[in-house]
Amino acid sequence: MDRGTNGWFRGTTGGRPARRIWVALVALVVLLAGSLVVVRFGAPFLRRSAQTVAAGPGMAAAELTALFSSYGNTSGRWSGADRTASVALPDDRLLWLFSDTFLGTVDANHARPRDSPFINNSAVVQRGRQLERTVHGGTPEQPTSLVPTGVAGEFYWVGDAVVDGANVRAVYNRYRRTGSGPLDFALLGSAMATFALPGLHLTEVRPLPLSDRVAWGSDLLTDGGYTYVYGSEPVDGMKFAHLARVPGTDLGGAWEFWTGTGWSGREAASHRLLSGVGTAYGVQRVGDRYVLLTQENNLVFSPEFVAYTASSPAGPFEGPVPLFRAPETDAGNIVYDAHLHPELARPGRLLVSYNVNSLDVESAYTDTRIYRPRFVEVDWPRPEPDPRVLPAAPTELRAESQGAGNAVLNWQAPAGAGHEYRIHRRDVTAGQSHFVRLPQSTSATSFSADFLVNGHTYEFRVSAANGAGEGPASNTATATATVPPPPAPANVRAVAGTRGDVVVHWAEIPLVQVFQVFYRDRTSMQRKPTLAGSFTGTSARIASLRHGHRYEFTVVAVGGGGTGPPSAPVPATAFVAPPEPPDRPTAVAAEDGTIRLSWRPVAPGLSYQVHRRDLTAGETAFTLVSPGGGGTEYTARLLEHDHEYEFVVRAVNQGGPGRASAPVLARSRYAAPATAPTGLRVVPGAGPGELAVDWKPTAGALGYWVSIRDVTAGQATFVRDEVPTLGTSTNRILLTSGHTYEVTVAAFNQGGIGPAATAVPAVVR
Repeated sequence: MDRGTNGWFRGTTGGRPARRIWVALVALVVLLAGSLVVVRFGAPFLRRSAQTVAAGPGMAAAELTALFSSYGNTSGRWSGADRTASVALPDDRLLWLFSDTFLGTVDANHARPRDSPFINNSAVVQRGRQLERTVHGGTPEQPTSLVPTGVAGEFYWVGDAVVDGANVRAVYNRYRRTGSGPLDFALLGSAMATFALPGLHLTEVRPLPLSDRVAWGSDLLTDGGYTYVYGSEPVDGMKFAHLARVPGTDLGGAWEFWTGTGWSGREAASHRLLSGVGTAYGVQRVGDRYVLLTQENNLVFSPEFVAYTASSPAGPFEGPVPLFRAPETDAGNIVYDAHLHPELARPGRLLVSYNVNSLDVESAYTDTRIYRPRFVEVDWPRPEPDPRVLPAAPTELRAESQGAGNAVLNWQAPAGAGHEYRIHRRDVTAGQSHFVRLPQSTSATSFSADFLVNGHTYEFRVSAANGAGEGPASNTATATATVPPPPAPANVRAVAGTRGDVVVHWAEIPLVQVFQVFYRDRTSMQRKPTLAGSFTGTSARIASLRHGHRYEFTVVAVGGGGTGPPSAPVPATAFVAPPEPPDRPTAVAAEDGTIRLSWRPVAPGLSYQVHRRDLTAGETAFTLVSPGGGGTEYTARLLEHDHEYEFVVRAVNQGGPGRASAPVLARSRYAAPATAPTGLRVVPGAGPGELAVDWKPTAGALGYWVSIRDVTAGQATFVRDEVPTLGTSTNRILLTSGHTYEVTVAAFNQGGIGPAATAVPAVVR
């Protein structure tokens, strides 16, 4: 499935991470043609060069699942991610590539802190049978995405990668946030990222000259002198596979696109291979056949994974072949994306990964074990049952459209008893290329196929199954759905939270799965409502609202028959609770009298106030010395020498300053200048009885003491001026003509007087 950015925490379905749920329902992505511009970055903190089954013993799926679970729990770095692509490196390492990633520690109860870093792409290096390190941009203290965009609100999600000589070339798709809702992002285009081997330093991010039609990089297959690049095109809730290729393994080379009959240099000529793939899917050559494995995306939220086969990378593909069902959906979670990992597969098996997410956004913090890859092994080729023991095909299948978005099917049973019937459906209007087996089955000889789209023509088939397997399909029956628009949602209410959020609730409407929520800021006198997003269930959390503003919310049901009327509006006033205090800051005094404070961030997007009082001077009240900035450091200056100061820090959000941190003490100390002034020059002045003195400035000096003695008169000690000099020059007047004088100078500051310069003699005129 497509994913969002930190929008995970913005628009949610009844507290659910709607960003990963919705893209299976709605085609979101809009690609823009990218110009061929090279963007270079510095080295970051840190696939498959050939698509062949591992010759060695490989790794069992259970071992890999446990490996990532253990690494997420104990590494203190990577704690969960999605996508899960892999590439074998020439030095026997394996590079795992991820999209949205949580970093940081996990506690003994499998929970992660609320301030855990969240980035849009990362990698993990495997050596042998162990995960060795996490790879990302930035620093360990302030991590950033491995491949950054450099533009706020835009981010990359990884596709797949291949080894090309001394580099790893990876396809990344670039997205942009278009609003605050879970569906508010658009695909901007595709890029090639280059990582230099062996250090895996990011050396180049090159936008590829591709349109916004297809998210490329769903899988890469190196075969027969080409690297085949598979992609996924979202259209009206469906996803269609596409195929391109480049000579060799350089993804920056000339791309050709499969047209259905041949290859073209025009991306616009790219032909749909089949429907029902995910944003990510896997393709692998096994013998003389090509296996395409995907989550069953001809259905929404399907837990089923299926395979198609073909005699060439471009198809035509036959299938689907049911493979396995992800058990995580039984607990209310969702599964998405599929990928093949032949580098680690054991002989005679396909090694598959898929991703898991929760319908409850709180699980991102309360149970880190959910948001991690799962691995499954599938025997391949699949064993074929003896057709002689399978039931015959049902006959006389008829389909009659009903008026509520459903079609009633009736058929005649084949000979025998105890059959279970499986329903297969194809949405002809949507362009589905293959029949999909519905998750429901029946022992009766009739069935109601529900949740059909108004005006769409469907084809149906029915097969009978027994303990030996599933028999052949019946005849094909056709029906065109008719669906009335849904009514306005009832019992709408809005409840304000404490983080600038409002949860909107409404009553369930039968046969309706999608609801749109709109809001209008009445305080700002907003006229046209804003779409917050599309949601499932009967509630939605709308975030990033302005503190103290009164909003009006309406809900619209979207069904197979179109969009219904809006609900009656309901009001709610947004409230943002002041943030929690920062942890006790640290305070470090420097020799220049400054004190540097630093503290851990409380949450993203906050500013901070610093308050100070001088304990040595007897101050009892704190004074605001820094009214608020987005950083987590502050340097106090212009302090009194040897005074003890006390500091507190407050985090600030829309709701105002929060409680003060625990205080921290530090004493301001100045070190006296360590060196004598240089460049001292003493010459006769402009008039009689006068000397002109100047020198070069000394670092850290507040001023200078000038001292003089009359050598001719026999003075043994220097006499210091009564008033210091603040500049680096002075004149000495009323001296005795013909006498020889010696002059020296020393720098001083709050910490004392530094060493004096070597005395310089001069004769007064």
